Amino acid sequence: MKSFDLLTLANRNLWRRKGRTFLTVLGVIIGTTAIVVMLSLGIGLVESQKKQMEQWGSLNMIRVQQSYSFPGEPSDNPQRLLNDEAIEEIRAIEGVLALSPAYEVGGEAKLGRKMGYFSLIGIDPAMMDLLEFEVSHGRLLTGDDKFNVVAGSWVINNFMDPKEQPGRWDEPPPQGDPLELLNKRVSLTLMNQRQQKRVYSLNVVGILSDTSMEHAHSVFGPLPEIKKMRDFIQQGMQNDPMIPPGKAMEMSGSTADRVVEVPTQPGRSSGREKDQYSFALVRTEDVAFTRAISTDLRERGFNAYSMADNLAGIENAARQMQAVLGGIGAITLLVAAIGITNTMVMSIYERTREIAIMKVVGASFGDIRTLFLAESSLIGLMGGSIGIGLSYLLSYILNKYLGAAMAPGMGQDGVALQISMIPAWLVLFAVAFSIGIGLISGIYPANRAIKLDPITAMRNG
Repeated sequence: MKSFDLLTLANRNLWRRKGRTFLTVLGVIIGTTAIVVMLSLGIGLVESQKKQMEQWGSLNMIRVQQSYSFPGEPSDNPQRLLNDEAIEEIRAIEGVLALSPAYEVGGEAKLGRKMGYFSLIGIDPAMMDLLEFEVSHGRLLTGDDKFNVVAGSWVINNFMDPKEQPGRWDEPPPQGDPLELLNKRVSLTLMNQRQQKRVYSLNVVGILSDTSMEHAHSVFGPLPEIKKMRDFIQQGMQNDPMIPPGKAMEMSGSTADRVVEVPTQPGRSSGREKDQYSFALVRTEDVAFTRAISTDLRERGFNAYSMADNLAGIENAARQMQAVLGGIGAITLLVAAIGITNTMVMSIYERTREIAIMKVVGASFGDIRTLFLAESSLIGLMGGSIGIGLSYLLSYILNKYLGAAMAPGMGQDGVALQISMIPAWLVLFAVAFSIGIGLISGIYPANRAIKLDPITAMRNG
């Protein structure tokens, strides 16, 4: 028999007993819906956590710093300096898309009558686009900039008019308008180890987007100019008789806080410490590379941090939850499979004469087996397809009501959380799984059908 004829006959046979077929399909619908919705909750958990984490930093970015060791502190990894040689080594790692070394200085700042403090970071202007810097107003830095800078959206909160009354200590300061900084001159005062002061006039040409809080509190300038500022701050550091060789004063604002251990490499003088970068920003191709490169950098002796490092725990928890919830859904679908088997076995007892006639007129065992497998597979296909549609409906309801109720507690006021997500691969998996369940459930009834003796079946039919 032709395949189309077998499918047509299978569909017709299913609807001879509409009530029984409907109840069997309903079991598959419930099972498919259960497994899809429960798996979607685990997927939604991971994705919502990713979105929250991306507000505080890109999952494709790594911040690399040189390692410091203190006297008596054990260290399993070699201590590495973050110099030009190290930068080139990091740049050559597979998966690194962009990299910029950075210098960081900080000092008192003045904006009109307002006084404050901010951290000024020097990076390579050519790398800003690749390092995911975005401006909401103004522009990013270019290679021609010297004393032009771009500021994070929260930098304006660092400034206060001395004549204004400060707010309560237990209340966060209100978010100021970052556009107050745009195209304004900011005076930055730096002090070196010799207690010498130098004032720099900086022009704010851009305000960074607030989609990521990673750079919200910093000001960024061209790397060569910030290096000169850093060199000025360090003047007198190596000549200070109170600082032992191999040590350096850690700066905080305009004063020196403490002496820290700065590792030196064999055969190099401590004076080379002036050539070390404060940190480096690394952009990777994707999250998988971010994790691998972070681990690699730590093994090489650097300090490396990325928001993606926190994903491992979240994904492990999500996998455990998916295993539990998916198992519950699978049990429901298993019950539906038993229902399909029961339906098909009952159908054989009711159609013994029909099966016998098919054998008498020349139908092969393969045709009869295919007919019953097609019927059970159609039950799985119908139940799976309707179950997918019902899953989307339930997912929408969960996101609209339960997601909206959970949003305030997750810091997402006014935006409903996507606690349930159904990706395309899950839809394909669910449909294929439901058809597979129907197909497997039909194997026993199909084999039973082809074993019927035609003469006995005609006599007892």
